[in-house]
Amino acid sequence: MRNAPASIAAVLLTAAPALFIAVPAIAQSAIGTGAAVGNLTDPVGSTVGRIDSTVNGAVDTASLTLATREQVRAGAELYDTSGNSVGTVQSVEGDTAVVIRGGKLYNVPVSAIYHGAVGASHGLVTKLSRAEITARTTAEIETR
Repeated sequence: MRNAPASIAAVLLTAAPALFIAVPAIAQSAIGTGAAVGNLTDPVGSTVGRIDSTVNGAVDTASLTLATREQVRAGAELYDTSGNSVGTVQSVEGDTAVVIRGGKLYNVPVSAIYHGAVGASHGLVTKLSRAEITARTTAEIETR
């Protein structure tokens, strides 16, 4: 009986490599020609590519510093923290940057504009969402 564990170990050592070869072959025949794998990996690859692009374009908010008045000047491009363009600074009036996008003017407080990295370039960034910028602009127009 002492040799039984040794003989079981010998059988397992002989049979195990065959299982590692057989399982992928069985799985491949179950899938077929592999078209199903190609159809699955294409959407996954596209999704990963979009996420990579978004992450690479996003701003590292930890590296942002409050922008100076010299940095907030006409012609400077303003981005959100996702790296999307909010618009171009048209002018600075008091404590407000007037930003133009699509022919519309928006008011962004200079105190909400930061300087930092946007993708590979440097630019102005605001942590305000487009909805917040629109709401602030509407509120300022209504109070005038």
